[in-house]
Amino acid sequence: MHFDIPENINPALLGLNWLLGVWEGNGHGSWPDVGDFEYGQRVEFSTNGGAFLHYISQLWTLDADGQPATPLTMETGFWLPHDDATLDVLLTHPEGWVEVWAGRVQGARIDLTTDLVARVPSSPLEISGGQRLYGNVAGDLMWTWDRASADVPLQPYLWARLRKVAG
Repeated sequence: MHFDIPENINPALLGLNWLLGVWEGNGHGSWPDVGDFEYGQRVEFSTNGGAFLHYISQLWTLDADGQPATPLTMETGFWLPHDDATLDVLLTHPEGWVEVWAGRVQGARIDLTTDLVARVPSSPLEISGGQRLYGNVAGDLMWTWDRASADVPLQPYLWARLRKVAG
């Protein structure tokens, strides 16, 4: 795995440096009321020099040619690394829930588990927890998200292999 270390990067971010940039590609998903589906995704990890990464992920449906069609959802938040290779992640979703994730950075692999999920009363889905895995595989960002809701036990939900397009 090769990547450049920016001169002005905060030392706290060295273990997450490989995530910096913009990643794009197509992924797959499955959920009981929805069935199997494909989606397009764009993920951006950026820094303003602080000891955290800003994260935004956007998903959309694909047209017959595999091009972006209609927005599906997005999430945004902050990745907060610690000196002991642990990581806290705060995410917000427009469907009305927020998640606090706790995990561990092991080289180019990141494992996360929900620590807290909270939702607004109007949220259409009662998400109750999840697990995520992020990894750098041959220069691509591979990730998975297993989630659970009030009426669905923990199961695979989204997974993708994204290529770096900027940064």
